[in-house]
Amino acid sequence: MDGPASQNARAAATLEPLLARTDAALADAERQLAVAQKTLRRLSRATREGDLAGLSARMADAADAMDRAAAPLRTAATAFAYDPGIAFADGSYLDELAAAARAAGLSLVRRDGRVTAYPVVLRLDPKAGAVRVGKKLDRRIRPSFLVAELRKLQSRPNRFNARAFLDRLLKPYALLARAEAPAWRANRPGAGPLAALADLHEVLTLSPAAAADYPIEEFVCDLLRLDREPSSRSSGGHRFEFAGSTGKKGAKRLTLFDEQGEQHDYFAIRFVLEP
Repeated sequence: MDGPASQNARAAATLEPLLARTDAALADAERQLAVAQKTLRRLSRATREGDLAGLSARMADAADAMDRAAAPLRTAATAFAYDPGIAFADGSYLDELAAAARAAGLSLVRRDGRVTAYPVVLRLDPKAGAVRVGKKLDRRIRPSFLVAELRKLQSRPNRFNARAFLDRLLKPYALLARAEAPAWRANRPGAGPLAALADLHEVLTLSPAAAADYPIEEFVCDLLRLDREPSSRSSGGHRFEFAGSTGKKGAKRLTLFDEQGEQHDYFAIRFVLEP
């Protein structure tokens, strides 16, 4: 069982330099392996042709070459000491990931126990030694690699369908609105009552399966996408209006940080059907 000293050494290690040294060891092993393969080919030719002069020496040379090829890997394996569970717990991994994000120009926001790289929220999984990116568990946790993957996510084309999202929201909104204002009807011109967005998400995800498939973080990302298309309408022609904290008393704040790290807060929404 490891003692405190070995645990502290693992906790103090940073992943990127460790993997960089392993990269160098692998490159050295590849060079040595190329020499070993050349030596093996000469030995194989000598045995096929029956050139017995110096055959024992060639065998010894080949064995030495194989040992030299394996040596960098043995050294790297001995020197590699990194425990993701410890690094996740003490914050050193997130510090390293944040530094890699800054170097790459990626906005990584750490707030209220959440780590956001729009459009996804990151969660550390110490048991798996992995990072959950949105809903996907990713074991490829090298900071520079993970940051590059996050940048790819941000650069993907936006396939958000504002009309379909509004249609989806309108169904639970109708339930909440009728409870708030019994005379309101979705097909009548006018503004509906404000409904808390957190309550809308709760109705949308009543079943455990639905909640797992559409977490609150993804819902808030869709709200920001909708916010960026203010002229959008539902299939029935309804426009939308967001309200701040003073608009709907007691509405829970839903917060998101965008690509530039700018904070967006959402509380409530209403649908409006123009005359």
